[in-house]
Amino acid sequence: MAAPPNRYFLRILLFGFLISSLPVIIVGLFSYMKSSDTIQQNVNASKLLQLEQMQMNVEQVMRTVDHSMTYFVNSSFLKSAILEPLNVEQFQLFNQIKQEVNHLQTFDTGIENIILLSTLENWYIDNSGLYRLSDLDKKDRLLQYKELPFDSQWITEPVSNTVLLGQSSSRCTYGISLVKKLPLTASTKNGLAVSTIPSCYLNELLSFDKNSEAVLVFNDRGELLFGQNEELLPPDGLFAALYQDIAKSDSAFAQFDTELEGTGYTVSYRKSDYNGWTYASITSLHALSKQSRAIGWFTVIICLTLLAITLLVTWFGSQRLYKPIEQLFVSVFQLFPSKHDKPSRDGFVYIADQIRHVIREKSELESTMNNQIDSLRTLFMMELYQGKSSSRSIEERLKTLAFPTSFKGYAVMTLRIDFFEGTSYSKGDTDLLLFAVNNIVEELVDASDRLTPIVYEQSQNTLLLNREHNQDAFFAQLVPLAEQIAHTVKEVLNLSVSFGFSGYHDKLKSAGTALEESMEAYKHLKRFGDSSAMFYRDLPQKLSFNTSYPVRLQTELNDAIKLGDRAKSDEALAELFEAVFKQQLSAHDFELTTARLLIDLIHLSQSLGIHEMELGDHSSLFEYLFQPHSPKEVRNWFLQNIVEPIIVSVEERTNSQYKNISEEIIHLIHQQYDQELTLEAIAASMHYNANYVSSVFRKETGTSFSEYLAAHRHRIALGLLQDTNISVKEISERLRYTNPQNFIRSFRKFEGTTPGKYRELHQPG
Repeated sequence: MAAPPNRYFLRILLFGFLISSLPVIIVGLFSYMKSSDTIQQNVNASKLLQLEQMQMNVEQVMRTVDHSMTYFVNSSFLKSAILEPLNVEQFQLFNQIKQEVNHLQTFDTGIENIILLSTLENWYIDNSGLYRLSDLDKKDRLLQYKELPFDSQWITEPVSNTVLLGQSSSRCTYGISLVKKLPLTASTKNGLAVSTIPSCYLNELLSFDKNSEAVLVFNDRGELLFGQNEELLPPDGLFAALYQDIAKSDSAFAQFDTELEGTGYTVSYRKSDYNGWTYASITSLHALSKQSRAIGWFTVIICLTLLAITLLVTWFGSQRLYKPIEQLFVSVFQLFPSKHDKPSRDGFVYIADQIRHVIREKSELESTMNNQIDSLRTLFMMELYQGKSSSRSIEERLKTLAFPTSFKGYAVMTLRIDFFEGTSYSKGDTDLLLFAVNNIVEELVDASDRLTPIVYEQSQNTLLLNREHNQDAFFAQLVPLAEQIAHTVKEVLNLSVSFGFSGYHDKLKSAGTALEESMEAYKHLKRFGDSSAMFYRDLPQKLSFNTSYPVRLQTELNDAIKLGDRAKSDEALAELFEAVFKQQLSAHDFELTTARLLIDLIHLSQSLGIHEMELGDHSSLFEYLFQPHSPKEVRNWFLQNIVEPIIVSVEERTNSQYKNISEEIIHLIHQQYDQELTLEAIAASMHYNANYVSSVFRKETGTSFSEYLAAHRHRIALGLLQDTNISVKEISERLRYTNPQNFIRSFRKFEGTTPGKYRELHQPG
């Protein structure tokens, strides 16, 4: 018997194919539109990011130049040099200026020329040398820059019309110059400092697609400074119109489509807040949509492939559905063998595999996020203390990083290690120990009561949150917390630590201020405290430096140093610090007082001919004073690093007696100022001719014997008037004036007032 016709099978196949192909076609169209739109958005976003990177590259160079020039012009060296005439005798000063200028040009900033000029002293320096300003043809052009509205300003000028670039920049279209009026912080300007970068150097910093993209940079006047691939665009005349379209927008960065001579383009731009420049990227729409077209063809191929697969699946599925009917037919007709008995693909296995794959990837993503969140939290705290976060950004990142967001206020706790003596550690272990302490604080303080503790500024810092208490109760609970931390650190690391607490704050925006307060509290604790914790609100809040400096003790110390008397010097220094400490100064005032002592000792060393002092481990003698140390440590530092080296130098000079005639005379004056001293008697005692001794003394000191003796006696008189109650008559007799009237006339010559009035003005009390 013949097999029955399979029309029903064809109907099942056709229906299944229609039902299967319709979703494929719909999904294909939707996927094409969605993916094309997504890719186009990503391409546009990448253009903006690329443009931002170019802007950052250019502005990084300009900011580097600006910072370098600011540091240079604010240096005391240049401030003094601008007031010098730079004549032939000052060639060494000129060479030093040239070295500094050449050093600025060694940085990879593209600076081609640096100009320094002084209108006060009539000189001009550039890469080619030193000239008199009045001799330059371009003098008037140069002086026009003094009329710029700002003391520090970037300007752009065509190379053909600028006086700031040399011939080597003729291939560039513009010169970009940073003009600073000198002195930078003074109201009266008597000089200029100008650094100039050729536009073609900045042009090399632009990155772009050479085949389809043009990059243009306009200044704040709409002039094209430089660009890349301009030849891909229509003639230059359209650049101005393009800039006008950009200028109409109030947005700092955006994209828009435009048409230039019949060709569609996408314009991406960014406006710089730094210098008012506009960075534009122009790409043809055809090139920009290249990836979208590619995804379109790819989608067509995928859809056709899926339709073919669907047809095959429908075929086999229809065979399966048709099989019972076929069996029925076979049982009836017993003629059709089971030719279509093929197993179908089990789609549920594939679906289960995909679910497991998604769950696995989700778990891996969560693990990666958990590993990175600690680093992100630490970075957030660094930016918070540095004041780099806005209020809105702080609120968003608190939620993103899973920080506590409900609190009334906070205070910053600064923890530092007290000392390493008597422990197995050295100062080089400070960083590792601080990280260990940081981990201890993280364990002891509940995460809901703090933000992430970090190590910053050579200290461990924790922002502690007040979630329930009033201010007084909040600060009261910080004391046992500090004791618990100190006890744990002592047990685990065998270290002694101290704490400084800031004042109370309610805005995280002021976290940087709170950190400064906690460090100030720690400094005060280190110098004057007798406990392990200090609160900023408990500090003496002094707004001015109002202390009584022990001038008499300073004079005794100076005299002991001049005599090389170590015991007396140590005693005088101890008395001076005791007098300062009794005044109960704030940490700030204590720093100022010790700084004055250091300055006086430096002046003393220079007056004794000692012009260099060892800095030890510090870049500056003042660096040590502005770090937290106890008064005993500061006194010992003065004794070992300042007083002792001066005494050693004095002893060396004493041991080499008669080596220098002027020093011997000065020594006699300092020792015998209250006796009758004449140059003839001194010369005779030294076995020299008086005229010869006089000329040598004047050459070495720049003054005559009588003037130096009078000046020294005057200094002694000042000290006696300030620190004693000796009468003017007795002072004049002690200083060997013939009568008080001569002493008064001499004193008036130096000070412009009488001794009595001077004593009234300067004697304490």
